[in-house]
Amino acid sequence: MSAASASARSQVASLSIMAPPTGPIVGIDVGEDFLDLAVLDATAKDLRLARVAVTAVERAGLAQADIARGCIAQRAIANDGGAIRELERRLIAAAPELGVPGAIVLIDSPRWPRDLNVAMRTDDVDARPRSEHRGAGRAIDACLRAIVSKLALRKRDGSPFRLALFPTPKFDYFAACARDAGCKPHLAAIARELFGAALQTAPTLSAPAGGRVFTRFMLTGFAAYRALEARPGQCFEAYPDLAFRLWARRAQIPSKSAGRAALAARQRINRRLAEALGCVGAGNIATLDEADAAVLALSAGLAARAGVIAVIEERGEGRFALALDRDQARRLNQCQLKAT
Repeated sequence: MSAASASARSQVASLSIMAPPTGPIVGIDVGEDFLDLAVLDATAKDLRLARVAVTAVERAGLAQADIARGCIAQRAIANDGGAIRELERRLIAAAPELGVPGAIVLIDSPRWPRDLNVAMRTDDVDARPRSEHRGAGRAIDACLRAIVSKLALRKRDGSPFRLALFPTPKFDYFAACARDAGCKPHLAAIARELFGAALQTAPTLSAPAGGRVFTRFMLTGFAAYRALEARPGQCFEAYPDLAFRLWARRAQIPSKSAGRAALAARQRINRRLAEALGCVGAGNIATLDEADAAVLALSAGLAARAGVIAVIEERGEGRFALALDRDQARRLNQCQLKAT
């Protein structure tokens, strides 16, 4: 079945249990200019943090300003493979664990626009019929909402936790943002590599200057998946805010707009997860981005030992990993989780 015809079938998400990881677990928090990585070694005893610049991937090597901001330093390299190839070089330089067989990579971003099949390559996007556009939401998102409802998560005050998911836009919206004169050069270069000539033939839509923030970080997320697809590790979508809620034990989690209080709450949860694992390194978490990357790695590490990692899969959308403790897994028993 071709990628184009595969995208026309009905969307049905399946739920299964991941086999315990045998390699390192890497959480990646995605931003439009940086990727923050939290690397949990295969023994789950050490957590290491790293930041990778996405800026200037369309040019050779890293800009000196990026190095000064604490990004991974490397010698200038001829950018003969394009922006995504350069991003792969930077990722592997910062975290060689990404190239280890058995590695699990949890990325805070969808894999692809919601109306395109994940199997599509650039030429497929160029030739896709307009009639294959999908509906208003993803099957993965619908499954996540059903799981959260079944788990009946509560906030500290006893009120129900409502899952807020920014809808993944369709391709035409990403194209409009990438074509906008205000789009950052590295994001425009990434979009050209991902979508090819389809960027120019997509309908002209109204888009905010440079694209909305979620649209910009999703372009970086798409590039991260593509950069790592030839590596032996398995990549999954993940959601840090939901991970914090699942492992909060009713602790208060202020909105990120609360600044220091928001960071302190997330640091405490990460330290508790690390202590349960007997893991060092969580004390180094100093930013909200690092905290988001860390909770993905630490919760998955603890779930592998004292719970399950559930996988939501829809063939055209990708795979989402959800770290659950034993009690949460028991509550989902009637979903007929299958081992994979």
